[in-house]
Amino acid sequence: MSTHPLAPGAEHALRVAQTHALSVPAYRRLLTEHGIDPADLTTPEAFTALPTTSKADYRHAHNLSDLLAGTPELIETISASAGSVGTPTWWPRGTSTLEHCVAMLGSCLRDNAQTHRRPTLVLVTFPLGPYVGGTLIYATLLELRRRGHRITIATPGMDVAAITETLAAAGALYEQIVILAYPPIARDVLDHARDHLGERDVKIIVGGEPVSESWRTHAHTMLGDPDGDRVRVLYGATDVGFVGYETAGTVAIRRVASVDPVLNASLFAVPPERGLLVHQPAFVQYDPDATYVEVMDGYLLFTVDGVLPLIRYRVNDRGEALTGVQVRQRLTDGGRGDLAGAVGEDEMFLIVHGRTDVAAIFNAANIYPDYLRPAVEHISLATRLTGRFVIRVLADEEQRQTLFIDAELRQGHTPDAETATHLQQLSIASLRQMSAEYRIVHDQRGADAEPVIALRAFRSAGFEATGKQQSVQDS
Repeated sequence: MSTHPLAPGAEHALRVAQTHALSVPAYRRLLTEHGIDPADLTTPEAFTALPTTSKADYRHAHNLSDLLAGTPELIETISASAGSVGTPTWWPRGTSTLEHCVAMLGSCLRDNAQTHRRPTLVLVTFPLGPYVGGTLIYATLLELRRRGHRITIATPGMDVAAITETLAAAGALYEQIVILAYPPIARDVLDHARDHLGERDVKIIVGGEPVSESWRTHAHTMLGDPDGDRVRVLYGATDVGFVGYETAGTVAIRRVASVDPVLNASLFAVPPERGLLVHQPAFVQYDPDATYVEVMDGYLLFTVDGVLPLIRYRVNDRGEALTGVQVRQRLTDGGRGDLAGAVGEDEMFLIVHGRTDVAAIFNAANIYPDYLRPAVEHISLATRLTGRFVIRVLADEEQRQTLFIDAELRQGHTPDAETATHLQQLSIASLRQMSAEYRIVHDQRGADAEPVIALRAFRSAGFEATGKQQSVQDS
């Protein structure tokens, strides 16, 4: 087990726990069940003895009324998760959540788009309705506008036709356009609305899933700016809200690491690159006084205040929390101490490898979407595939399993053997690189363990633009 009990933000996390140890009925019961007296919660060391929590054993185990810090009148909005791992869960939020989101998104927009100075059309293409992503982004943008950001907000959702119509009607009025989207929707917009983007200054802020540097490079190429800095990633979760965001510095470092296998291995603690495939986790900066992050057994634990406070909460993302000093050391160890100037010693960073509760199980090997993303998003396939994919494991009558990968073709393309074979080869290489479990299965079973590729038509079944893309399908 590894923890960082005295990391920056520990005192704030302790105050959150002290405040809610008695006032939140569900949390008070949890401490009682673990024999913990709230009066003993006086030091950061005592904080690390608190039980961890999760959606399954805390949020779903209690009535919503018992999870609240205060009365229901404190809830400004209640929204649902996307249901990536099952039934959507409802989460309330109040003013403290909004303030944190305003600070984070505001920093991202100032740094990347200077929206406090430049008239900007901002397109929110996350789904609205009951879902947290679109509604939280919309509320945050409205507040940023009230605080002086020169933005006009449009909410066309995930419908590319509606996005295109919005751009056609209003895009020419503004100096620049900012698109907030899941990566596949951002790619659809670049594919189908390019005539309305024209020569405009376009920035893209993506969330919901990571992107590879191949994806980022292709997006820049489609925008006519291959070496630009137009794409930024927001990291967060429905449960804990916004957590971190890419900066010019983190993007620059990740880009260099994508072509430097020694640096990539040193910085991100991933297997050395083989061939053309590069595996990289998300690399973002965060504020420890807003979201306290610990690492236990390789998993991130979050402590956040709010109308539904969460203490030592696990969302099943694997990763690391690093100080600026630690990042600088890894850059130096990787032979690129010259990049250390982009990293402040007092800044905090997250390396996020992805979820472990979204996986297909193939011959006892966990197959996570992140294992296949470098293959499906590979630059050699960028003109043929959208980047969306679905993993399936099916068994025959004798319970022999086959791993399937359904990949979505770009509009106007039809299935062809060359694309399927190339994707299969890249997928095998990626799986062998990232998964020791899969390597064993592949070594034992050979061709029987290799994925079967199915190329699907654009927006066919399983790839409808109705919400966050589900990358794993139950068998």
